[in-house]
Amino acid sequence: MTRIMTNISAINGQRNLEKTGLRMGKTLEKLASGYRINRAADDAAGLAISEKMRAQIRGNTQALRNSQDGISMLQTAEGAMDEVHTILQRMRELAVQAANGTYADNGPERTSIGEEIVQLRSEIDRIAVSTEFNGQKLLTGNLSNTLAGTSAANLVLNDVLAQSVGGVSGSDLVPTDAVRALVTIPGGGITLPATLPPGTYNFNMNGGAIELRQGTTVLATASAANFNLGVALPTGNTGSLTFSNGLVIQFANASGANYSFADIQTDLATTSNDTLVVDGAAVTAVQAANATPQTYTITSGAAGSLTMTGTDGSTQTLNGLTSLIANESRTLNFDQLGVQVTVAAGPGGMAIANLVTALTTAGNASIVVTPSGPQSTLQVGANVPDTLTLSFVNIMSDQLGSAAFKLGGPTGIVSTLGNQVVKSITDAHNLMSALDGAIQTMNSTRGTLGAAQNRLEHTINSLGVSVENLSAAESRIRDADIAALSSDLVSAQILQ
Repeated sequence: MTRIMTNISAINGQRNLEKTGLRMGKTLEKLASGYRINRAADDAAGLAISEKMRAQIRGNTQALRNSQDGISMLQTAEGAMDEVHTILQRMRELAVQAANGTYADNGPERTSIGEEIVQLRSEIDRIAVSTEFNGQKLLTGNLSNTLAGTSAANLVLNDVLAQSVGGVSGSDLVPTDAVRALVTIPGGGITLPATLPPGTYNFNMNGGAIELRQGTTVLATASAANFNLGVALPTGNTGSLTFSNGLVIQFANASGANYSFADIQTDLATTSNDTLVVDGAAVTAVQAANATPQTYTITSGAAGSLTMTGTDGSTQTLNGLTSLIANESRTLNFDQLGVQVTVAAGPGGMAIANLVTALTTAGNASIVVTPSGPQSTLQVGANVPDTLTLSFVNIMSDQLGSAAFKLGGPTGIVSTLGNQVVKSITDAHNLMSALDGAIQTMNSTRGTLGAAQNRLEHTINSLGVSVENLSAAESRIRDADIAALSSDLVSAQILQ
């Protein structure tokens, strides 16, 4: 059959040319990107498997770096321990020297030997305290410290140090304000809740409630039910309005008419009474990550001076402190102890004498620091359970020694006797026994860290093999076969 109007051959040719062009486009895309799968349409199942493998590969690669950091952490601790070991060996050498009968009891030679032993014991503690990795103390029995205690008994975050109603009568609500011509807040007629830090607050009327706000945030509310004399305050009576956060405002009615809750709303909405200013200071931050776990006490020995003292006797004094200006935030940095306290003043500021008094009174004068734990958990794999825990023990001198004699601490043989620690042969023998126990402790501790380092090296090797094999598997799924694609390209070009 011969047709003139419809060219079937041309249509067929055009259709095949379009297919060939589409095939060539996909082939060129794969050659250009180097990937067999560039979008889910190329291979949905292969894409899903590949992406899972990529997550494992990248996770294991990071875990490998984590493990290397762990080795660095262990090497830092072990390096410090090596020096402590050397110190202990020198101390034992001195103890053996002092155990010789050629030195008279209580003689100056024994005192000289004892003086070096005291200094060496102090150096052990200094090394333990100063050995850190990324800000974490490794050899004091804690990696990072946390604050303990309660707001009622200790200084903690968000504590309010002092409060007073500030502002001026012409623009703020203050005690003795004449809210109306004959309605007066009695002296001391505003009671501040302990949870209300220094700042500027506003009263806002919202339907049948009065809101206490800071900016746009509603902190507390009061309604007619919180007005202790009910709907109205009779002439000659004093009533109080209590907000949900404990703020209390007293009113005295000396007028000839009852004073109602609606009247209170009207009065607290006026520009001369709608603002409440609280002066004083509040604790906005307490940092003790680098402090030794113990209780620190704050005292003052002079005007504008604060002294912080730990139960271990460590101490630091800040002198020349000045008053806080309005809304000032200031950090009291006891850097030698690893403790920082940041306080923020209210709109009226705070006199330094008042701040010192607030920080040295019961309830604020102590800071309790506790260790988070002597362990560090490393993520050594791509998945949640793939962790390894490193243990770091306390090598402070009060932890080193025999069962009968510790080197340091309140009852430690060196810290108790001082430079008289080897005043006799018996004392020298006691010190030798203590040092034998200390050296044994260090041997065991260093052995544990060495084993952990060897384990991490095996972990690194394993992760390296895993990354390599997973990468090869992912490549077989995701990467393009250049030889096959080149052949397809040539075929498509010929057909086109």
